[in-house]
Amino acid sequence: MSDFNQDPQEPQAAPEPVEAPEATAAEPAPVYEQAPPPQPEYQQAPPPPVYAQAPPPQPEYQQAPPPGYPPPQYAQPYPTAEKPLHVPSLIIGILALVFAFVFGPVGLVLGIIGLVFAKKAKSEFKTGAGFGLSLAGLIISIIMTLVWVVALVALGAMGLGLMALAGM
Repeated sequence: MSDFNQDPQEPQAAPEPVEAPEATAAEPAPVYEQAPPPQPEYQQAPPPPVYAQAPPPQPEYQQAPPPGYPPPQYAQPYPTAEKPLHVPSLIIGILALVFAFVFGPVGLVLGIIGLVFAKKAKSEFKTGAGFGLSLAGLIISIIMTLVWVVALVALGAMGLGLMALAGM
């Protein structure tokens, strides 16, 4: 009778133990060679598909405006080749004003240089910083230089007059 057709309430009989055959001392035990474990077969992956490369992007050109319309106005770039001159003209104008009272000829030269810088700054960068100070320094330097020249001439004349009186 098969094991599958048994009644679930009937207890099963325990299987009988099987005895191993006895080996004789005269015979050596057989040596079994084991086969190497099977190696998995790896297949080479197929090469990646080759796609056609896209052409390089073409530059987009603006379409010209129709005739009769004015061309578009583009902003001019800020001139980077030259540095703005309004700050140096302001500094030189202040120095011209100071040196006008200390030593007139130096203030005169600085006033002229400050005016040149201020004129360049006004034409290129639309700022007139330093123009007024340079002009004031130049005018006061001219006046003070004339005062110094008159004073030196007067002192020279007085010295000559004193020398004439002294009989030299």
